[in-house]
Amino acid sequence: MLKSAQSSLLKMKKSIVVFAFLNFAVYIVLFFTFRAFGLLHFSGLRMLNYITLGVICCYQVSHWVKQGGGYIPFLESFCTAFFTGTLSYVLFAIFIFLYSLGDPYFAKLYFNEPDGTLKLVPFIIIFFEGSAGSLIIGLITMMYSEQYKEKV
Repeated sequence: MLKSAQSSLLKMKKSIVVFAFLNFAVYIVLFFTFRAFGLLHFSGLRMLNYITLGVICCYQVSHWVKQGGGYIPFLESFCTAFFTGTLSYVLFAIFIFLYSLGDPYFAKLYFNEPDGTLKLVPFIIIFFEGSAGSLIIGLITMMYSEQYKEKV
């Protein structure tokens, strides 16, 4: 008989927050690496954030399985990955907004008119793009967690 990992809502929330901050820290490192090498204008490099999110969420599931001693149900692994990614992108959008206030070069990349009234639009787009990416990563993580079901 299959044994589900013993997970509580509090444990799930703690895991989401811890791994969201871990993702956020990696996004910051990647951001400053791109900034140092002058690669911020290459929008395709944002895919590394999604790869990072995917790897860390898969690690999150495997860590949770080892800690709980059983598999994680489909929906729990999906929700965990989705909320982890969404929270990490909320933090990243806030960071990017605050950073753009102090760096004119970076602000020029995001705004056609730096004195325009729609200053929040790029950061709202970052948030929604990250949330959509988190949905996809959640589906991938859901399939990844299924492998542990067969081992238990």
